[in-house]
Amino acid sequence: MGKTFGEKLRTVRQERFLSRRELGTPRLREREVSLLEAGRREPDIELISSLAGRLAAAPGSRPRPGGPDGALFLALAACQSWDERDYSGCLGLALAAARAATAEHDPQEWWLSSLLAGQARLKLEDYSGCIRQATELAGHRQVLKRPDLRSRAQGLAARACQGAGKLPDAVRHGRAAVVSAQDGKAGAETTLEAYLSLTAALAESGQLPEAWELCRVMVLPLIDSVPDTLLAGKGFWTVGNVAFRRGDSAAGLRFHQRAGALLSPRLDVGLWASFNKASASMRLSSGLHDDQTLTCIRQAEAALAVVGASRIDTVDLIHTHGRWEQLSGNYEHAVDLLSEAYAQRSSLPPQTAAEVALQLALSLASLGQTQAAADRLEESESLFNTAGAVDRRGHVRALSASLARYRRIP
Repeated sequence: MGKTFGEKLRTVRQERFLSRRELGTPRLREREVSLLEAGRREPDIELISSLAGRLAAAPGSRPRPGGPDGALFLALAACQSWDERDYSGCLGLALAAARAATAEHDPQEWWLSSLLAGQARLKLEDYSGCIRQATELAGHRQVLKRPDLRSRAQGLAARACQGAGKLPDAVRHGRAAVVSAQDGKAGAETTLEAYLSLTAALAESGQLPEAWELCRVMVLPLIDSVPDTLLAGKGFWTVGNVAFRRGDSAAGLRFHQRAGALLSPRLDVGLWASFNKASASMRLSSGLHDDQTLTCIRQAEAALAVVGASRIDTVDLIHTHGRWEQLSGNYEHAVDLLSEAYAQRSSLPPQTAAEVALQLALSLASLGQTQAAADRLEESESLFNTAGAVDRRGHVRALSASLARYRRIP
């Protein structure tokens, strides 16, 4: 179950000054409406239609279409599709809701539905489409007096740029998200989301001292102030990632453990899958080849079997298994798996494809295939450069130089 539909229903109900009892009459009891808003009951399409009709006819509110072509129904249906992880359906409904909101002269609903469409594009790995949509939303007149909304759009653009391997742009949008959140005196949750988008972009682009400083000074204090369990879990997850990247495995493990205590397959199985997949990757990057790492891999695979794996998820897991075999000393099997991931590198962000090429090079070198290893290192360096991951590019360049010296030794 998700909570997007429930949050939308509660917001619209409150905007129309309806009580839960008034919204539910005559079909639902007050408690049933409460369960819907809390995300503990799933509505069917008939119920969504009924609720949209009640909201449209609320006394004292501007008359709105409540039928299947109205913005209210389409926006609620889009939110429910999001909760059901039907991101293609969500995208279509959100875009339809935005068009209907334009026809109904409701710029706020247009903006919110367009944001949901952008978020669906991100889930569908349509990064260029998401960047375009988020950039448009960040510059729209609707956010001139709502810096908190502009922050959300900039944060979405930052995440899309990171997915597309445009790390300098991700950092730029992340900084803009933070500035907007501060300008608008946004709530703790919006501010934390802005800092998480910036911190993640900084860490992946290699700007680790600044990323860690933000974690200490801003992210960790904000985590303590948000009531949203999942958002707090994402916060600890991000802090753990930065710790791992800067070579502090003990802190990385500690913060990922705190994240794992808050993130749960019961609350969001898709997020649980992503966390375990990422945690396994970070652990392997730090040389942690243990039972807990294997547990993370298995939990990610089990969760993805439930929600469905994207193209990137599938290649990431192959890459992860390859790294596991590499650390086990099974270099031939590692080369097989990493070669399989490498063959699908076009579906990955440049910085991730670069990492696959790097690990494949290391396994090839361990088997004495130095020319093939040198070729993969050259490609890895180029891909890191494309993404703007300067520190990783420098690391690969140093490895290439070491390999070249080794090959010259008679």
